[in-house]
Amino acid sequence: MSLLVLENIVKEYSNQCVLDGVSLRVERGERLALTGPNGAGKTTLIKIAMGLENADSGTVTTARNIKVGYLSQDLQDIAADDRKAETVVHYEKVSEIERRLRELEQQMAGNNKNSNEGLYGRLINEYSRLMTKYEAMDGYTIETKIQKVLIGLGLRRETLSTPLSRLSGGEKMRVLVARILLEEPDLLLLDEPTNHLDIRATEWFEGFLKKFKGGIMFVSHDRYFLDRIATRVAELENGSICVRSGSYSNYIQHKKQLSQFILNEQKRLRWTIRNARETARGLKSRGNIKASKSREKEIKKLSKELKNNLETVKRQEHLHRAEGPKIKFKKVRHVSKDIAWAENLTKSFGEVTLFTRADFHLMGGERIGIIGPNGCGKTTLINMLLGKDKDYEGFLRLGEWVRYSYMGQEVLFENDEMTMLQLILSQKEMQEREARDHLAWFQFYGDEVNKSIRVLSGGERVRLYLACVMLEDADCLILDEPTNHLDMPARDAFEAALKEFKGTIITVTHDRYYLTHCVDKILEIENGRITTYQGNYEFYKKVKFGIDEEAAADRAPGSGEGTNTNYGNKGSNNKNYRNRRPEKSSDSFKNKNLEKKRQEIEAQIIILEAKLKEIEGLFDQDTPLEKYQEYDELMKEVDRLYSEWN
Repeated sequence: MSLLVLENIVKEYSNQCVLDGVSLRVERGERLALTGPNGAGKTTLIKIAMGLENADSGTVTTARNIKVGYLSQDLQDIAADDRKAETVVHYEKVSEIERRLRELEQQMAGNNKNSNEGLYGRLINEYSRLMTKYEAMDGYTIETKIQKVLIGLGLRRETLSTPLSRLSGGEKMRVLVARILLEEPDLLLLDEPTNHLDIRATEWFEGFLKKFKGGIMFVSHDRYFLDRIATRVAELENGSICVRSGSYSNYIQHKKQLSQFILNEQKRLRWTIRNARETARGLKSRGNIKASKSREKEIKKLSKELKNNLETVKRQEHLHRAEGPKIKFKKVRHVSKDIAWAENLTKSFGEVTLFTRADFHLMGGERIGIIGPNGCGKTTLINMLLGKDKDYEGFLRLGEWVRYSYMGQEVLFENDEMTMLQLILSQKEMQEREARDHLAWFQFYGDEVNKSIRVLSGGERVRLYLACVMLEDADCLILDEPTNHLDMPARDAFEAALKEFKGTIITVTHDRYYLTHCVDKILEIENGRITTYQGNYEFYKKVKFGIDEEAAADRAPGSGEGTNTNYGNKGSNNKNYRNRRPEKSSDSFKNKNLEKKRQEIEAQIIILEAKLKEIEGLFDQDTPLEKYQEYDELMKEVDRLYSEWN
């Protein structure tokens, strides 16, 4: 059943067509991911679906009598509730009904049934209707439900009685998520839902969304989240949309396979055209004009297929890969053995202790990820390392010989009124042409370089800051949530540059994809302790939770047993290694059957991929068209099996 249908949606801004005839459906039980570069129209499409923006043409249809839950990128919705300084467990809709019920009770008590039977009857009817609604909303237990959801999302218990006006942006976002979930909607429209959530809260949210029975359409740049949640992917690019079933990784893999197929097909056509031209010239030189013209017609047909048909497929399937900025850090001349270390480090704010008696050692060339729930002290630890915060006990040192570049969570510049070009020229002595070329590497072109820093978006500010960092002679990068405002192409480019960087990288981040691919050491701050793990995020999960990922997702945030310990490669022997939860006996047979089926599908995939590799080795100028068609059919079958396997 389609919960939402978008048909031929067209939307233009300043003569630029953002959405050009986009059609999309959201079915009950599916989780549709909207992806694409910044500015592709993802948020616009969500707002059009919600009726917050009007399309220039096209139709939006929602199923009858369904509830829609909407989460925007900003916090305007919850800001409206801020005016009364209500606490996070205050649920305005229930409170309004409670107030009205009290008013009706007073009016009924003050009115005699016999003196005004009509009025009394109306009061009774309204009271009965509101009481039914109140009970349907679980008014008697709503605060307990809110507390359960908020704690699941990682909100500290002490904040449950805190006025909304005193909460951070991330905490307010959790309150908004909780209230949307309490509405029990049939359709969820979510725009960057994990932006303000830490890892624990994100994993809890993932578990909830996987069990959600309605339909979901969501926008996200979180690749880890996309892979775990999406059952279908819709990519927006240059006004058009490309939709495919399966996980995000399957979607990317399909694009790679299709790109390779198109490339091989282009090679085949070019060789065929070249041979046909040589044949035509030979026929013409021998006076066989009729046969020569026949070959020339064939060449025109093949040329059209090469130029138009394959290019059409590329556009439709979004195979023209969006380019990210060209980031390349300076070559590191010297990597210090020691970068930073702490002994018996304790940090408190009043009665709140962030961590106590912490020990750690950071060495040159390491790629460190600092993780932990919101408010645990990650950014505070960075400020302490940088010497911005000296109010602590114990020993902490960042080597004075360490040349570092720092990028904070809020990307700030000394003078926001400067233009981008002026900023780059102030960073290093160079000609204007060089400065323009440098900015072009970060996708700032032409007159755009004369824009004031003040008007730049979050992603543009990050790219500009990275342009400045590239001009510095740093052997250590200290980064606080660096991927927050970057789209997929920019993240890929940034991470590729970090992998090439030979110095030390210290990063505060909730980005699990980054922690998996760009980190080889993790410092976790949790429950007043700092724990060191000698590996990436996947290693950390195995050591901390064992191999049961669902147990990690279901675990309530903040319930860990972190210690000031260094977990190395002997993770399976550590006291913190958790055993798997026993399966319920009623589920055991079902799980065995599912696992057997997955193994059978996996065996089929291995066989088909071996055939694909064998065919790829045969591709040359003499490969017949039938072989390419066979290759295409095999790829489709592999894609189908991957979807079933997931």
